[in-house]
Amino acid sequence: MKITDISSYNNAQVKKVTEVCKFLEIHIQKFLKGGESKLWHGSPVWFLDGNPIVAYSVKKGNKVSLMFFSGQSFDEKELIPVGKFKAAEVLFEDASDIQVTKLKKWIKKSMNMQWDYKNIVKRKGVLVKATKTHNQRIQSILFSDVYPMYVTKVERKGRTKKELNQVITWLTGFDTKTIQSLIKEEVSFETFFKRAKLHKNAHMITGVICGYRIEDIQDPLTQKIRYLDKLVDELAKGRAMEKILRSE
Repeated sequence: MKITDISSYNNAQVKKVTEVCKFLEIHIQKFLKGGESKLWHGSPVWFLDGNPIVAYSVKKGNKVSLMFFSGQSFDEKELIPVGKFKAAEVLFEDASDIQVTKLKKWIKKSMNMQWDYKNIVKRKGVLVKATKTHNQRIQSILFSDVYPMYVTKVERKGRTKKELNQVITWLTGFDTKTIQSLIKEEVSFETFFKRAKLHKNAHMITGVICGYRIEDIQDPLTQKIRYLDKLVDELAKGRAMEKILRSE
């Protein structure tokens, strides 16, 4: 069989591997908004604005590698570093091994945490963060998509949804009723923070989150989003509430 596109690539594999590949193709197409796909270096690859984001390929032993080009920035233990840049992969032998919720989470992270591979040759092998694309994409994410992830993250560590809402209220001025209304409205982070009244001490939120040093972020809106990410991270890590809610 001549392999000319992703469909023929999938169908050229043994039955069990074909099932894994088709499963991945369907769900990447579903979750990677605005992505373009093609065979690249012999494997199915998805791109955003010309930047490679996610790929899969068949390895020895009929294992399928799902690789995220910026996966090392995801802080996900299941993703194994691969190559000399920022890629990381996870291997599957059966379609039933793939958890859709995790796949969706990783794909969302791949949209938000991009390294600029498309210009790596121009930069003579130096890889930098795709800053402009990153800002645009993180700002367009729906708050309703991220909020459940925040809840899961803090509850897994023994904190509560009530505490999470307290943190969001401190930063934005939104009460719990308004937070739920914004979730139902499915506003983007851009709209979310345009309506927020940021706490006067928000500038005291510093440190590194998702590979970015908050105080060095140049885009004001992206910085506000990272403020929230940082507070949620501190809550999940067990920091005392009085310290999370900065005071003079």
